[in-house]
Amino acid sequence: MKTVFRPVALFLCLLFTAVAATAQTYSEVYFFSAISGFPSTNFDGWTPEGGLVESNSVLYGTTYYGGTNGSGAIYSVHTDGTQFKPLYSFSALSGGVYGANSDGGLPIDTLLLSSNVLYGTTTTGGSGTYGTVFKINTDGTGFTNFHTFAETDGATPMAGLIMSSNVLYGTTTGGGYPYYAGTVFRMNTDGSHFTNLYEFTAGNDGASPEAALVLSGDTLYGVTATGGSNSGTGVIFSVSTSGKNFTPLFTFLKVGSGAYGTNATGGTPRTRLVLDGDTLYGAASRGGTNGTGVIYSINTSGSGFTIVHAFGPGAYNGYGDYTNTDGETPEGDLFLSGDTLYGSTIAGGPSVNYAGTLFSVNTDGSEFTNVYFFQPIYVDSTYIGGSGPFAGPILVSNTLYGPTTDGGANSTGNIYAITLPGASSAPPSLSFQIVSGSLSLTWTGAASLQAASSLGLPFTNVPGATSPYPVTNNAPQQFFRLVGN
Repeated sequence: MKTVFRPVALFLCLLFTAVAATAQTYSEVYFFSAISGFPSTNFDGWTPEGGLVESNSVLYGTTYYGGTNGSGAIYSVHTDGTQFKPLYSFSALSGGVYGANSDGGLPIDTLLLSSNVLYGTTTTGGSGTYGTVFKINTDGTGFTNFHTFAETDGATPMAGLIMSSNVLYGTTTGGGYPYYAGTVFRMNTDGSHFTNLYEFTAGNDGASPEAALVLSGDTLYGVTATGGSNSGTGVIFSVSTSGKNFTPLFTFLKVGSGAYGTNATGGTPRTRLVLDGDTLYGAASRGGTNGTGVIYSINTSGSGFTIVHAFGPGAYNGYGDYTNTDGETPEGDLFLSGDTLYGSTIAGGPSVNYAGTLFSVNTDGSEFTNVYFFQPIYVDSTYIGGSGPFAGPILVSNTLYGPTTDGGANSTGNIYAITLPGASSAPPSLSFQIVSGSLSLTWTGAASLQAASSLGLPFTNVPGATSPYPVTNNAPQQFFRLVGN
């Protein structure tokens, strides 16, 4: 049990139930339907590049292509593969697979879920063709495009959003006047008060942030995929929520020539940072001692950069890919559970696969484990399995869930589930943040939030509570706990 106290008599605790040990199993939760026409359409979308978010055994995600207009889709599906629901199909783009429309198109982001509302971004569309910020209810109603980018204020957002109180924070990979090298922005959840907190210059500060931000107190942390003082291999940065004190915390070293050039630090980071205490963890998709990417850690002060794991050397397989023992090109977000990081690579693995991997590694670099090698089965021009997981997995109870961009019965991508071996799953993690006097509870894992006004009274479920949960009760004291599902 974990207990956190604060002076105003807020009490947070965790209860969790053990999960019986099971053998590791792979299953397809859902495979996306066949496509036709140009732009290619279907009813549910295809090529899911964005990650998943889960609440009450329901997974939510986006697809980059497909849907009824070929511009991408938003969907939900239960973790057992039942009740798939196409929540929204983005409208047709003026150029077919690019251009203008009213609501945006081609989403790559991982959605943000708050109080039964999903928030997200699109990489294109809107009246200016530079992308949008939207929200939609989890039942598919109430879609709203509440910001359209105009290039001067940002363009092509590839990352998801984070929220504190009623403020959203995000990044764009381009746009922002006068350098058009990407931005960090904030806006209210009703679309008001849009502000660029920082506009990258493509100099020592970096350029093209493709990953979502992470917030600690009043400081945002993020990465850029390019730019910096070492030949454009990217930067780790911090900036305050007011837009002040932008700091390049670390600059990745130059990567050697060629597709698999090497260096000591990795380069081209495209994954969101994971914060644990005063330590940030992330992945760099290129470089490292073998040129196949690295997992790294760094202190929030910018000190102590450490390679947690460098992916292994590869051999060319004759089909345009390297094969190796542990994967290459980690571009999916990491998921932290206890002292274990889970992640994915979009390629690599043994010679019979080279379709990407799932892995786990302790935060100190020990016990690196190949959780799963994707093994597409080629039957009648169709990859039955999954391959190319651009998004990382999420851990729900003792099962990893995630999408792959290729494979499935129609070669349009799938959603997989991998049940992990072991005695039990890690307990859910409950934490809180106070920003501008507003308290928000956040947690990971499958769990129900319960509350009581006194420790002597029974705890009851908080109706509809999802992470992050804004606390609006003004009682003198309130007690919260999580109960693992």
